Amino acid sequence: MPLVIALGIVFVLLGFLFFAFVHESPPAPADVAVAYERAWDLLDFSMLFDLSGAELRDGMRRDAFIAAKRKAYGGHEHGEIGATIEVDTAVTGHDTALVVTRVATPEGAVRNNVLLERRAGSWVVVGYNLRPDPAQPV
Repeated sequence: MPLVIALGIVFVLLGFLFFAFVHESPPAPADVAVAYERAWDLLDFSMLFDLSGAELRDGMRRDAFIAAKRKAYGGHEHGEIGATIEVDTAVTGHDTALVVTRVATPEGAVRNNVLLERRAGSWVVVGYNLRPDPAQPV
């Protein structure tokens, strides 16, 4: 009898885990866009690689991508610019999304168009365009 009870508990727990796994949703496009901006702010090139689609990896593998970014940013793997990142607008379609972020530093602010696509069930950044913040003087 204890074996039957133990097996019953195990099956209930497995059922709960399966239910939780099936109903877990990936991060929203706005969350991915903010994480992408934060990776730039922290100069976290490994995270930047993970959040980028092949279009933004310049045809490089992870190690070459990270090495190229470190070299371009003075050998730093991690740093912090100290930016404040906010979502200005987010428009999500079935498999594409556009998130406009506002990134503010003491030197000024910019708005970025972050284009995302859903691939393999998660959102990745496939396009990134900077533009001046119209609220800031030129």
